[in-house]
Amino acid sequence: MVLENNSNVIVMITKEIENRIVKCHHYWPISMKMPLELKNCFIVLENYQILQYFIIRIFQVMRKSFDIRNIVAQMREQRHGMVQTKEQYHFCYKIVLEVLQRLATFK
Repeated sequence: MVLENNSNVIVMITKEIENRIVKCHHYWPISMKMPLELKNCFIVLENYQILQYFIIRIFQVMRKSFDIRNIVAQMREQRHGMVQTKEQYHFCYKIVLEVLQRLATFK
């Protein structure tokens, strides 16, 4: 939702746990050294500041990109001989471009 709405600020106005009840799921990385990898994006904790009544965290949210070579390699693990020719690779790129263009029109 953050990426889709091009959000620059996220405000959480509750504690993660209140009275032993989970009020908010942890959706950010714990360490600045280790990004959180989700299905469609990476979240990087760039900085944080702990104050008396709240914590300020600065994130960078990055979309995952399509890696055709990696996708083809995964397909070949399941079905040997898949995507062998230049024309087949061209078709894969053409389909990814078409999907991305259709997604761009939904915004």
